Amino acid sequence: MTTYTIGETAQRSGFTASTLRYYEGIGLLEPTRTDSGYRLYDDDALSRLAFVARAKDLGCSLDEITDLVSIWDGENCGPVQRRFHELVTAKIAEAERQIDELAAFAGQLRQAAALLAGPALDGPCDERCACLRSA
Repeated sequence: MTTYTIGETAQRSGFTASTLRYYEGIGLLEPTRTDSGYRLYDDDALSRLAFVARAKDLGCSLDEITDLVSIWDGENCGPVQRRFHELVTAKIAEAERQIDELAAFAGQLRQAAALLAGPALDGPCDERCACLRSA
């Protein structure tokens, strides 16, 4: 079995050494240790880190990733894939909700910009001023 130091694992996985130590601390990784205490990672750890990276790329939180990894440890892809699908589907719905909110906000900004593009009052800002009015 091939093993890698924390530096080699960081380079291969794209995660920093401090992130790998953090992941160990929260239970996402369990490296073996040499007699002198150095962490050693194997190809299974690299696969797990690739999975963690994919889940992060798709917006999963560390709690969600920890949940997925606990299912991953069962060694059957089906349950992992089903749970991952549930999470991704929920993230799609959330993203679409945020898009709707942002579209509404962009509309408000366009209305404000149109009001503010008009002529300014002669005098101080008051309730007639475009700075204070909403469309």
